[in-house]
Amino acid sequence: MEQTPHTLRQVLGAGLREIRKARGLKQEEAAALLQQHGLTTWIRGTVAQAEVGARRIALEEVLLLALAFEVPPADFVAGAPNDLVELSPGVRLTVSAVKALLSGNTAAVHALPARAVEITESLALANRTSDFLAEVQRSGQADPALVERAVASVGEAERHVARKIGTSPEWVNLVALQRWDRTLSQERDLRLQERRPEASKGQLATLRGHITRELLTELEHDLRATHPDDEQTAR
Repeated sequence: MEQTPHTLRQVLGAGLREIRKARGLKQEEAAALLQQHGLTTWIRGTVAQAEVGARRIALEEVLLLALAFEVPPADFVAGAPNDLVELSPGVRLTVSAVKALLSGNTAAVHALPARAVEITESLALANRTSDFLAEVQRSGQADPALVERAVASVGEAERHVARKIGTSPEWVNLVALQRWDRTLSQERDLRLQERRPEASKGQLATLRGHITRELLTELEHDLRATHPDDEQTAR
């Protein structure tokens, strides 16, 4: 079952509640203490809202909370080490990762396992699409729908051809879509299906490679024309 992530405000609020209770303070007493340490607008209701995650706690406030309670900022991060905290849509860190970052412990940050940071594929795809769209627009072209298809459909065939010609797989797909209204992989598979009767089972891999080289020859001129910087890259 997939774990439901907490928001940062929920995690910090729970930590504030734990620290306040450990000090034996009521919410109004905690508010009075915080006012003495620079959080002059905090009253009992502010503490109550913060503790249930109904109020965002700014970084400046986290630092003043730490000063008031005489604890490191990382102590306000509550939860089990592997609990997830969503920092922005599609980006999640474990509680242990958030603690390590707030503690300033460089060694702890470097020692974090890969699973401590989770970036969803949809976000990664959105970032790649945005970056590639900006690159395409700089080259004088702009078709966001085509760019999105080009980025989303990158596969091993596109990467292989991109390495051969010295460009990016996204550019390979974009030019293929402009030429055939199909990605490189889709065009290769279509031609392979059309020619399959000519090849025995053992010859399919060879035929696939031949078709890929054929497509490369057809695309190379278009790639040079639409993305001339590739010529310098390949040299």
